[in-house]
Amino acid sequence: MLRWSVVFFTCSILGLSGLGCSAPVLAAAEVFPEGYRKKTDIAVMRNAIDRPALLATMAWIRQLAESTKDPAVIAELARLECANADVEREKNKRMALYNNCLETADKALAGNADEIVALYWKAVAMGKLSEEMGILNSLRMTRPMEKLFLRVIALDEHYDNAGGHKALGRMYFRLPGFPVSFGNKEKAVFHLRRALALYPRDIIARAFYAEALYDMGKKQEAIQLAEAIVATPIETENRFRYSRFIEIARNIIEKGR
Repeated sequence: MLRWSVVFFTCSILGLSGLGCSAPVLAAAEVFPEGYRKKTDIAVMRNAIDRPALLATMAWIRQLAESTKDPAVIAELARLECANADVEREKNKRMALYNNCLETADKALAGNADEIVALYWKAVAMGKLSEEMGILNSLRMTRPMEKLFLRVIALDEHYDNAGGHKALGRMYFRLPGFPVSFGNKEKAVFHLRRALALYPRDIIARAFYAEALYDMGKKQEAIQLAEAIVATPIETENRFRYSRFIEIARNIIEKGR
C-alpha cells in the first residue's frame, strides 16, 4: 500500500497525473525518479534568487522522505537544507540550519553508509560550520571531513563537479601543517589538478588552483588564471554561489599589480 501511495504522491508532485504516469513505470524507476532529481537540482541552483521555491521543494521532499524512509531521498533533503542554510543571513539561524543538514545526512547514512549525497553534504555542512566557529573547534572537524570527502571520491570522484577533490584541495592548502594539523601543499595541488582534469572550466577549481599557484610562487600563471575567471560570464542564478571564488581571483590580480 505504501508503494502505491508513494507512486501517486510522486506523480502529483511532478505534475504527471493523467499523463500516463502508471504505478509500474514509477516502481521501475524507484521512489526517486530522474524528474524528481532535476527539480531538486533547479531548487538548489536557484537558492539565492528563489528561496520560496527552495523551501517548497524541501517541504515535498521532506514528505517523501518521511513516508518512504529511503536513504536517497533523505540525502536529497540534506542537500536542500544545506542550500537553504547557505542563503540565511542571520548567523545563529544559519548555524542551526547547517546542524539540521548534519542530522538529516546522518539519518540517510544510517540507512545506507555509502549514500554519496549524504556523505558529501554532511562534509560540506561541517565545513560551513567550521567557518563560523573558533579555530580549535574548527580543527576538530577537519579529520572527519577529510574521511567523508575521501569516501565520496572513492565512490564517485565526479560528484558535484569533482566536489570531493576541490574540497580536499582547499583543506590541504588552508590547514596548517604538522604538528598543528595536516595541511599539505603537495596533496592540495594533486586534488586541485585532478578536479581541473575532470572539469577544466569549473570556476571553483580554477580559483582554488590559482590561489595555490600564487602561494607556490607561480604568480604569472596564477594571475592569468585569475583574469580568465573574472572574465567568465556568470548566469544570474550562479552569481551568489560563485561570488566568493571570483573575489579570490580578484584578490590575486590585485596582489600581482
